Amino acid sequence: MPTIVESLNANRPALWIEVSPPRGVNPELLLKRLSTLIGHVDAINLTDNSLGKVKMSGLAFGSIVKSRLGLAIVLNVSCRDRNRFALKSDLLGAAATKIDAVVALSGDKIPPGADGSVVVSHDLDAFGLLEMIGDLNRGDTGDGKPALKLLPNLCPGAVANPNRKNLEREFELLARKAKAGARFVITQPVFERESALRFVQRATALGLKTVLGILPIKREAMAAYMKDNVKDLSNVAGLDRYAGKSEPEVRAESLAANLALMQSLAGEVAAFNIMSGGGPSLAIELALSFSAWRKENLR
Repeated sequence: MPTIVESLNANRPALWIEVSPPRGVNPELLLKRLSTLIGHVDAINLTDNSLGKVKMSGLAFGSIVKSRLGLAIVLNVSCRDRNRFALKSDLLGAAATKIDAVVALSGDKIPPGADGSVVVSHDLDAFGLLEMIGDLNRGDTGDGKPALKLLPNLCPGAVANPNRKNLEREFELLARKAKAGARFVITQPVFERESALRFVQRATALGLKTVLGILPIKREAMAAYMKDNVKDLSNVAGLDRYAGKSEPEVRAESLAANLALMQSLAGEVAAFNIMSGGGPSLAIELALSFSAWRKENLR
């Protein structure tokens, strides 16, 4: 199986699918769903308690997926919940369990508790975490001891939002992430070709491989919520198309629109990351459709 770096440098785009680990301790149902992706996707991208909702440890679930299904793992790691010692420990664990890549995140905001309190640890941010990954890849654990003889080999990545209104600020931050050691960038969802291409071109100029986020929409309410509550998506025309349509109609139209978008960008981008905000079954269906097209049309 190609490494993450090899798949990002291949002549055809890599295919990733973003999945949240299980809410409980039993991984079997999700493993069964993911098993249908063997031979179709190049990596599973695991979220890290996204939106402040507790799930099974991505590191633990990633190691299970790796051992049971043999799929490459791209692990999101949030600085929000860990100090630098916990982060470094988790990175060493990721390397030991053969996790393929780590996406450095500062972390989503946590909503206040019943008493209005929020306890958040930000010992490091995404920039510091990227630098830490680079140090560990060189064998430097930062404890003043000689470098490790067995070096980790974690491919570091970052995130960016191509829909942000102040896009210049977004690229300032992305340039800092590239300088801190990021080798690829996963984007928030894209909905149209031209803005996606502009982002890819500028990210490429920073030396980054772009993994475009693709989000299938499950129902009208999901599209309306995103348009009304996610400020950077308020002017995205692609979310208007689902108004007044039934759930089966929305699913079918979203799958068709996203598949067409991926096909149109296939020669321009390093990879796609299909997001499971509409549920894993919808993301898996899109992944299988694109995989079949990729096998038929791209060698």
